[in-house]
Amino acid sequence: MSASNPNCPNGDRTNFSYDDIQKCSDGFTTKCAFTAANGAKGLVTDRWTIVSSMMFTVRRSVVIEAAPPAAGLRFGLHLQPAFPEGVNFNDLQYYAPNACYNLNDLNEDGVCDYLDSQVLSYRDDRLNALSVLAYHPQRQLALSLSRIDTPKYDDEPIRRKGQLAFLQDTDIGALGFQPSGSAINNAMLTVHYPFVERDRCNALLVQDRVPWGAFRPVHAGDSFSVAYAVRMYHSSSPHDAVWTLIKEQIGVLCPKPVCLDRPEDEISRLRLETLAQYFKEDPTGGAGFVTNCHPQNGQQLGNIVQYGFTGQNIMNAANILHAPTSWQLDRQQAFKVIDFYVSCALESAHGFTHGLYNIDQQRRDSWWTGLLLPLAYAKPGEDLEGLMGPLHGHLQTVIESLSRTHGVYTRCVLEETEALLSLYQSLNDAPKSWLEVVTRFGEFLLNAQEPDGSWFRAYSLAGEPLTEPQTWFGQTLYQQRSSTATVIPLLLDLARITKKDAYREAAIRAGRFVRTHFVDKVRHNGGIHDSIYAKPQLIDHESIYFCCRALLALYEVTKSEYFRAGAVRAAQLSASWVLLWDVPLPPKSTLACHGFRSTGWAGCDTPGAGYVHPMGIIATPDLVRVAQITGDTTFLDIAELCFMGSNENVGCKWGYALEGMQEEGLLLSPWFLDDPMFANDNGFGDRRKGEGNKTCLPWISAVTVWAGNELRKRFGTTDFAKLRQQIPL
Repeated sequence: MSASNPNCPNGDRTNFSYDDIQKCSDGFTTKCAFTAANGAKGLVTDRWTIVSSMMFTVRRSVVIEAAPPAAGLRFGLHLQPAFPEGVNFNDLQYYAPNACYNLNDLNEDGVCDYLDSQVLSYRDDRLNALSVLAYHPQRQLALSLSRIDTPKYDDEPIRRKGQLAFLQDTDIGALGFQPSGSAINNAMLTVHYPFVERDRCNALLVQDRVPWGAFRPVHAGDSFSVAYAVRMYHSSSPHDAVWTLIKEQIGVLCPKPVCLDRPEDEISRLRLETLAQYFKEDPTGGAGFVTNCHPQNGQQLGNIVQYGFTGQNIMNAANILHAPTSWQLDRQQAFKVIDFYVSCALESAHGFTHGLYNIDQQRRDSWWTGLLLPLAYAKPGEDLEGLMGPLHGHLQTVIESLSRTHGVYTRCVLEETEALLSLYQSLNDAPKSWLEVVTRFGEFLLNAQEPDGSWFRAYSLAGEPLTEPQTWFGQTLYQQRSSTATVIPLLLDLARITKKDAYREAAIRAGRFVRTHFVDKVRHNGGIHDSIYAKPQLIDHESIYFCCRALLALYEVTKSEYFRAGAVRAAQLSASWVLLWDVPLPPKSTLACHGFRSTGWAGCDTPGAGYVHPMGIIATPDLVRVAQITGDTTFLDIAELCFMGSNENVGCKWGYALEGMQEEGLLLSPWFLDDPMFANDNGFGDRRKGEGNKTCLPWISAVTVWAGNELRKRFGTTDFAKLRQQIPL
């Protein structure tokens, strides 16, 4: 137990033992009378219920008998495994979907990369399944701790800027793990109610990563309760352990899909009609979809064509060309976008293009990160610090290095090239030049593949690997080769089209690398290109999605059980990124006022847990396919949750300027509340819980419309009731 201390998130801590233990038919009732350091008195009653030999629940009830004015308390519960042979903290693997996967430790130094700590606790609203898990590889045993009474209310804390500890009446607690300090069994899972995030967190400041925590204001007669489940189970891998936990929590949380206010195909039509309003071209033939605005007003921040990642210009063009002819869309826009891209890519022996093209200035630039996008529309000599705000100082060394470096991200080239190949195969009269671009990139991949089967994350325009600065392109093998999975399906398509075995062989070698390093070791990362956190690459949903997609494609071609098992493992992790409950939002927040539901939304990255975006929808077709090949309908259930959730907040009723507009991301948990980088006066501020990130980019329409099209292409429908009938039981 901790009593409130305005100067310390940990508070004044006191450990109490039970005064009374009564055995019941199905467990134990334990009680502890307490007097806290601040003088508050009361009774804690823990009802321990044995559900099975491998599971028990505990419901903690607290009654306050007396308390001084302005008193606050936080209650804790620590679970320490007791293995007779003992265990060190780093003997176990730690998971907290979607905040932590295998301790978030890409450099394998035994601490979380993003928080530089082993003492980790996460607010409930950062946890998709309200759970944490420790996995013992030698014993193949998992121990999980889950909240089983869904948090019901939360609001913005009343605190001054910089205040790390405060009183708040909130139902948000925290779950975590840390060393126990024991010489024999030095690990434990933790509960705190209300929340504390320590020893570091990303709730307040980007660089300092200070801890923070709330104390429940208490008074005489106050009472409350909270419930948890402790589960143990044998699992052959951490993937199976996480998946078992997800399925157990689905049974507890009973997630229901969001109900859309209009049919999915109508939403797709509106998305494309809105996209078309952001088509731009110049007299030289430059053309693209340049959406880059605050969705609340729809006004452009800069007319920049972005390729891959947040741009997805060819995928957007393909969506328009595949749309029903009854939709009022200008298909010539799509062909202009494609023609410009192809003309640029044909200038390169490798099928590369610059990642950015400035329509207004007719200038090409390299697409290194969304954080550097302002550089693309900065005028020579313009004050970059004034343009980028505190972010410029935070990453100044990286910014200066990248602004002098020209090249491409492997993922970005892949996404545009793959969309082009798909379109080439679907149109009877597609120009041969489209295939020429694709085969140039394919040949580059054959020549650039490393002996271990991998590719680098980025290359110069001449085709040389880019590894400097390491603080951006990666400090470990996992980071520098993080995009390897992205290109595998393209290589398999080229093998089928050209009958060239080298493509298939390269894909298989890459698949072994992907499964070994990213999936089996749970070291996936780098799907997202921009990081403002302590390390250059993020452990994110997109990276494990790409792994699943790649291994599934290899299984479909080779029928190898090795690739099937790898695809299922990756799918288990991918599905764990999807929220299984409705996070309570501040009542006056924008999302709460619009009736937003968080169930089905996918997390973005682990250090930014609590931030969600519609990119998760891109995984839904593969989750449906994995459901088919395994007979496990939970994959289908999560695919449905994600597909519906990602289509939820589209249009003017959500406060956006146009009917087909959607915000890039939403905050369901506090994020950098005190950091000047997101001050209210810079256009991207007011990023509080229950608000959006004030950004709209072309990728949103690309992946959401594509996902619906892909479901219809592969399975004939987007009706999940009909999809369920396709699952073998």
